[in-house]
Amino acid sequence: MLPKVVICNSVSVDGSIKDFDVDIALHYEVLGRLGADALLVGSNTAKTGIELFLKTIPPEKPSDFFKPKVESGDERPLWVIADSRGILQGLMHVHRNSGYAKDIIVLVSNKTPKSYIDYLTERHYDLILAGDNYVDYHLALEALNTRYNIKTVTTDSGGLLASVLLERGLVDEVHLIVSPQIVGKKSVNLFRSLKNSIQLRLVKVEAIRDGYVLLVYAVTK
Repeated sequence: MLPKVVICNSVSVDGSIKDFDVDIALHYEVLGRLGADALLVGSNTAKTGIELFLKTIPPEKPSDFFKPKVESGDERPLWVIADSRGILQGLMHVHRNSGYAKDIIVLVSNKTPKSYIDYLTERHYDLILAGDNYVDYHLALEALNTRYNIKTVTTDSGGLLASVLLERGLVDEVHLIVSPQIVGKKSVNLFRSLKNSIQLRLVKVEAIRDGYVLLVYAVTK
């Protein structure tokens, strides 16, 4: 069984995901309303996030080699990071220590470097092996439901992951937090990698605050 998958992103009026002032607090407020069990993130987005907010990478501590303790009633989501090429080797502890997730599950493939698998295993990260050359998201989502009883997954990744999930027919809803800004020529479209058109059905329009609007669409399958 597949969990419900929701794409939730902040965009400008002309659909850009870059070069405008994102209201981070509002973004995560809307994301938190969904009450998702897991947040799915692409490795490039995860790495970019570290580079944006940290000038230097903190060294690992002995505690980083163990799974974090999760208290009963902890409502934080699990983070699920797709990283079949191992680009987060040496960086994963930054996200594990961010405080935003209960813990991190890593999606890998048969092409994932052994050195990266060893790195993750030594630090007691849960792994889901799904796919040959790249992560097979259908298999990965099934495993998340079966192994962890995950019912709802959200993703606010940078665009490539959203397009892959849409192309494979795995997305149930698209939530767009539209900022009252136009980027213009520098605009980077959220769905720039999408090869085929996707039909949507409008579910809700909500004026949030300060000119921001939430658009909720169901994906027509």
